[in-house]
Amino acid sequence: MMKNIILPILLLFAVYACDNGGDYLTDGGLSNPNVGTTTLEFFRSHEQLDTLAILIERAGMEDLVNGETTIFAPNNLSIKHYIDKVLSELRQSDPLAEYTVNDIPVDTLTKYLGGYIFNGKITRDNMTPDQGKIYTATNGEERRISLEPTNQYGNELESYPEYVYFTYKNGSEWDDWDRTINDPDEKDDKFVVRTSNLQSTNGMIYVLQGGHTLFNYKSN
Repeated sequence: MMKNIILPILLLFAVYACDNGGDYLTDGGLSNPNVGTTTLEFFRSHEQLDTLAILIERAGMEDLVNGETTIFAPNNLSIKHYIDKVLSELRQSDPLAEYTVNDIPVDTLTKYLGGYIFNGKITRDNMTPDQGKIYTATNGEERRISLEPTNQYGNELESYPEYVYFTYKNGSEWDDWDRTINDPDEKDDKFVVRTSNLQSTNGMIYVLQGGHTLFNYKSN
């Protein structure tokens, strides 16, 4: 069974070191947004998301993920970032320490994976533009989900493409959407969605950029 596969970190992530290329990276989704499978089956079959499927299974969250839910999926590179940061911390006290996805405690997975999952179907059409909307994830944590125009083409376009953003709150209060904050410890953490509005047979899928770290984990 997949959950019993041993996944050495070097083998698992060798082919995922690059977060470029592939039509799944185009925000707005594919020309046909229907993936034709359940959410979990889509993750299992996708070379950039199959490690997430393993973590979901280890956490016993298959039914939740395959329910009528929306999931903002961290890809394999995001998971690698997490492994690398934890391993770096462990090796400060033990230079020979090892850490792979199999070493992530199940209670950590059950506690934090729910921060990517939301009840109901959140589509681009019902997102609040610009400042977005605060949603409560299935683990009780809040996230801001927004649809914002992005000016990366200078003045060459009359209107700008809109990207979906997934934001974590830093501190006790949400930042004002258009506020400039100079202190990085206080600024909310905002991540662009690289593929949006994919429709599984049970819910909605959004794939986060590879620069995101699983659980938004920060090294001590």
